[in-house]
Amino acid sequence: MKKLLPVLFLFCSLATKAQSYASDSARIEEHFRRTDHILNILREFRIQIYIQPEWQKADTAGAPGVQGGNFPAAANNRFIIRRGRFKLGWQHETVNKHGDSIKVGEFAFQFDATEKGFNALKDMYGRIIDPWTGWFSIQAGITVRPFGFESPASPMTYESPEFARMNQTIMPNECELGETFIIESPRKFKPVYLRFDAGVVNGEGIGNTGTGQSSVSTGAYQSAKDFVTRLYVGKSFDLGGGTKIGLNASGSYYYGNVLQTTNNVFEVVKNSVTGLDTMKNITVGTSDTLGKNHTNYHREYYGAHLQLNFDYNMGASASATTALRGEFIAGQQPGQASSSTVPLGAGTALPAADLYVRKFQGYMVTVTQGFHFKAGKQPMHTDLTFKVDNYDPNTQISGTKITKGAGFSTTDLSYTTISGGLTFTPVPYMKLMFWYDHVVNESTGISGWSSDYKKDDVFTLRTQFMIDSWWFDKKSTTNANLISRSY
Repeated sequence: MKKLLPVLFLFCSLATKAQSYASDSARIEEHFRRTDHILNILREFRIQIYIQPEWQKADTAGAPGVQGGNFPAAANNRFIIRRGRFKLGWQHETVNKHGDSIKVGEFAFQFDATEKGFNALKDMYGRIIDPWTGWFSIQAGITVRPFGFESPASPMTYESPEFARMNQTIMPNECELGETFIIESPRKFKPVYLRFDAGVVNGEGIGNTGTGQSSVSTGAYQSAKDFVTRLYVGKSFDLGGGTKIGLNASGSYYYGNVLQTTNNVFEVVKNSVTGLDTMKNITVGTSDTLGKNHTNYHREYYGAHLQLNFDYNMGASASATTALRGEFIAGQQPGQASSSTVPLGAGTALPAADLYVRKFQGYMVTVTQGFHFKAGKQPMHTDLTFKVDNYDPNTQISGTKITKGAGFSTTDLSYTTISGGLTFTPVPYMKLMFWYDHVVNESTGISGWSSDYKKDDVFTLRTQFMIDSWWFDKKSTTNANLISRSY
């Protein structure tokens, strides 16, 4: 019996240790499970940051323009931070009954800051997507306007430093506040990419300052809301051998109202005596205020774009992309005497500017030749881009018929910008851009504007730096990119 005691003691000791090891193993397994769960949650978040420091040189001091705003009166060159963006995004996916992973929720918060300080919010929205098909969703908050191609595009990846003059005028500052119903094909749907947006927005934009105002408009000043919609279709064809052809197109419509807030509203009418077109006060400019704060004037845009992409190999270690895109927009814009932008007041106050209702149209044509190659193991990209854009703020009058005697001004001039440049991306977090804008206005009957105005061309040298948290998570590369594209 005494001989069995040590054996029993050893057996009990081993059993106790085995239980301890099993318990430790379970705790370790639970720890890893919890850690993996936390990492899966963190993978749903995304941080994107980019800044755009640039040096610009204009032909003349005080040159006006849309390339970052007018130059100071006594300066013909400057350093500026054109944009400094921080974006926090979140996407949640689930697996449906067919075993497909689909996105069912999305949230984004983005703000912009420059050397002038905090500029404005650019994104603050949430989106919920149906978990059964992944096709239908509701989005609410501050986000880009779903109109055309250029206006919703990201300045981070756009081919030129700035959007066209027309888009900066009719839809300034990119963003709007409202709610949108979206139909979008899920990632697993291969036949074609399809997206339809239909939204209701305030119409004043976000972070915009009215002409003559020192503070921005902070919200809706009128009851009427604007409707905006777009249908976007894209399809890629793989021809084999590294050759692909991509096609995308869209059609857009915008309908809104601008409130008459003064006694005076001007439109282009034909003089019954001379037969000439004049900018006439259709409210006669009397003290009659029946229309004031009661009458709305239509703000209406039509737009369409078409783009073709050609991707092909150039040897074993290089490839190229040729892209051609055209966009056209026309409609009616209730603007002001000194600007064709929609009038705004400070804060939520009523605008103090008279309305000038004009018919407008414009277009943008862009051709880009991209080259993709490697230096050792590092991918590099170079783009050569040529762009032409035109904006005619008043299609009812042109040329020498634009005179001050007929009530017109330099606001009614048509502008054409011929531009081009080189973009070099040696690493994913840095992009160097050289760009030149040649600006031409139409000849008019206004003194000093009988031919192309003084020199107002602008050269831009931009150095862009960006970082994307999803670069470090290869599992996330299949998710939709929130504000940037990757080659």
